[in-house]
Amino acid sequence: MGAGNNDSRISLVFSSGVLRVTIPPKRSWVLILLEIVVFSVVLVWAYSLWAKTSFLFHGLLIWGLVSAFLTMIYQFSVTQVTEFDSQQIAICKEVRGWERKKEYRVEDCSELEWSEGSEHQPAALKCKVGWRTIKVCEDLSESESIEILTALQGYLPDVAQKLSSAEEHFLTLGLDKQK
Repeated sequence: MGAGNNDSRISLVFSSGVLRVTIPPKRSWVLILLEIVVFSVVLVWAYSLWAKTSFLFHGLLIWGLVSAFLTMIYQFSVTQVTEFDSQQIAICKEVRGWERKKEYRVEDCSELEWSEGSEHQPAALKCKVGWRTIKVCEDLSESESIEILTALQGYLPDVAQKLSSAEEHFLTLGLDKQK
């Protein structure tokens, strides 16, 4: 669907009562180059000190490099798929054939909104499920989140209404009835 936004990288497909939002990984070639340079520098440094260091340092260095490499692969290959239908929201993260899927009932969800990112958190569509907040779609621009919310309103207006409503609970103290 694309909605006329040429710089949007998300894919929206509506079929059989399900709105499927696919968000491919964001690849920053500058970040990839920087990580390759850092890996190379650490490898050269470790190679020059390898004979002078302990086995504990060898194990920690190897563990650190392998985990950093796997993290880099994860960051650049995870695809997010979110499916909205009249009954549930299914959030799936796919990494090269492996997937992790979480499902939430629409009745339990409220306050769907875009949240601007911070230093340690990417911008995301978030909603409340009970007392906790979940990320529905991560690493989105504001225009991409508006595109998702517009498609949700257009294709599944009842679901959009349920998700945008906030359950407000107020405790009235009767202060307005003072004599």
